Amino acid sequence: MRDLSGHRTALGFLYLGVNALSLLGAAGLAFATWMVSQLATGRHRHPPVWEGLPVYVLAGCTLFVLVMALLGLAVGVGLLRGGRVSKALALVLSVLMLPTFPLGTVLGVYSLWFFSQEGWDAEPGMQDGF
Repeated sequence: MRDLSGHRTALGFLYLGVNALSLLGAAGLAFATWMVSQLATGRHRHPPVWEGLPVYVLAGCTLFVLVMALLGLAVGVGLLRGGRVSKALALVLSVLMLPTFPLGTVLGVYSLWFFSQEGWDAEPGMQDGF
């Protein structure tokens, strides 16, 4: 079994970087949701702000991106600290990141490769033998 600690660190930083950008995307979606809700109210009458399908769809997308980014940050921190990382969570995140070209595709492919290697969960710096 070979030492994967360098790949573990690189993947951890990649998770942190890509998911920090996803948090910025979630903030942008939240702003867009707020703008659509303001446009939906109009100037003459003020129905409830959260009324209408576009606002619901944008709010749902915002929450999805936010949850994905927070889970990705948790996986990245776990990889960098050398702690236990949920392989199932990391694989689900990596598959969901594949369509988000180019950074998510790189993260997804690299993550799928890393978690399919034997010894990915070994303590950083530990090797069999000597």
